[in-house]
Amino acid sequence: MPEYRSQMLALPFAVVALVLFFVQLVAGGLLALYYLNPDLLSGIANFNLIRAYHINALILWLFSATFAAVFYLTPILAKRELWGQSLVKLLAVVLVLVVIGIFATLPLMQSGTNIWIANQPMLVEGKEYVEAGRLWDIFIFIGFIIVAVVVLKTLPSPKEWPLALWALVIGAAGTFILYIPGNLFFKSVVVSEYFRWWTVHYWVEGSLEVAYAGAIGLVLMLLIPDPRVKKVVDKYIFYDVILAATSGVIGQGHHYFWIGTPTFWILLGGVISVLEIVPLALMALESLRIAKELKQPFPNIPSLYFMVGILIFGFIGVSLLGLIQTWPWTNWWEHGTWVTPSHGHECMMAFAMGGIALLYLALPDLTGKPIDRTLVLWSKRAFWLMFIGQVILASTFGLAGTVQIYHYWILAEPWQKVLEARFPFVPGIVFGGAMVFLGYLHLAASMFRHLLMPVEGEEYKPAAVKKSFLTTFDHFPFLVVLAVFFALIGTTGLWSFSSSAVLEFGNLWIPFALSAIAYVGLGVLAVIMASKLARGIEYGHYIE
Repeated sequence: MPEYRSQMLALPFAVVALVLFFVQLVAGGLLALYYLNPDLLSGIANFNLIRAYHINALILWLFSATFAAVFYLTPILAKRELWGQSLVKLLAVVLVLVVIGIFATLPLMQSGTNIWIANQPMLVEGKEYVEAGRLWDIFIFIGFIIVAVVVLKTLPSPKEWPLALWALVIGAAGTFILYIPGNLFFKSVVVSEYFRWWTVHYWVEGSLEVAYAGAIGLVLMLLIPDPRVKKVVDKYIFYDVILAATSGVIGQGHHYFWIGTPTFWILLGGVISVLEIVPLALMALESLRIAKELKQPFPNIPSLYFMVGILIFGFIGVSLLGLIQTWPWTNWWEHGTWVTPSHGHECMMAFAMGGIALLYLALPDLTGKPIDRTLVLWSKRAFWLMFIGQVILASTFGLAGTVQIYHYWILAEPWQKVLEARFPFVPGIVFGGAMVFLGYLHLAASMFRHLLMPVEGEEYKPAAVKKSFLTTFDHFPFLVVLAVFFALIGTTGLWSFSSSAVLEFGNLWIPFALSAIAYVGLGVLAVIMASKLARGIEYGHYIE
């Protein structure tokens, strides 16, 4: 059992997170099936409603997982029980009410039904990504305030906080503050969109990134008992905050051009918006190198694998796939196509795997049960199914989006023709999504088994393995450079749509071939890099 009884209050939030993750994946599966059969849910739920469920479930389950991690970690950092435990219980109730309220009222978007008070939409707002109505926003604000009060009252004086904790607190505060602009109501669509992106973009590339950097930094410090790790975390947390406050803010520009603001925004936003993930990647990489040097068994293998997931998807999905689509001369073409969800899905999976890593970190302690062989094997299977499935999903989206550019932007064909051109790629998206869902089932089974059933299995110890390319860090810097090279190939591929070879002579093989090389290459490299990092640490102490 945990050292502090109040850490058990994290459990309800972890359960809610797992349930909402399930809802998100089911909604995502329905979206994919919608493309196979547009009449699948005719008269019941349109595409935009299912998409709203998919996105809102993601946002809410990440909040739930983060709350669980915060209430688990705070007593450890403060060395005492949580303050205001009744407030935490109230927050669990508020969270469930918000989830039920949002999901129950989202269908009102299809009929336009709403309740307006003081010119504010109370049940559903309808703005993309922030569809929740003002009533649910109020509950969300209450929830954020409860978290802030409980954490600040529990923690010692800020003078004693490590830098990673400062990042976590600042990021959490920023998430609360930046929720406000996206919920302001304006009659002007341009002004409304301008401020909506303050929430949508600055959450991901600002406050949430800083908060997750702090959380992962704290986890690394807890799991790797070496003073060098704290120095590494402090160094890169500093860089992460600086970049989030500069490149993360200016990077907003790759959204702004499309709502009628000046052209220079697309240049500023496209060039530097991919930089802010670099400190987090380097922090995790250097810390994991220290763990390998210690030649000691890593204490929590499930958490390790999903921490590697946030690192690789952060580098490949957030930075490199972001580079392909936000470079100014490619953003002209990719906007409004499936190239965007290629980046978006890996970006969100990076945060998702961070949340899962935190849940696995807390699970053995909260249940009072050891990390046994079954938990490790199921969690590793969950990781690889979700990881490879997401790679297939993102790569297929990117390839389909490249074909879509030609039919949508250059030929300006009717939408039905665009759908027909994109259709051959839909089975790949369904297959990748099915793998992710199967991985979730392994994830949920491993966690609920640990929560609800007795665990009497033997303690997990990696088998002795021989040194190989996939169990060492050898040549990892070369793989990083190669990944950047593939990203530049993909960028060139989209850029080539502006060339006379494509526009005048119809040499479509140029963008299609370059994009295929880029997406397949990045996908293969992502799997190899994840294997080298995770397996290198897991088996490092046992290599013969």
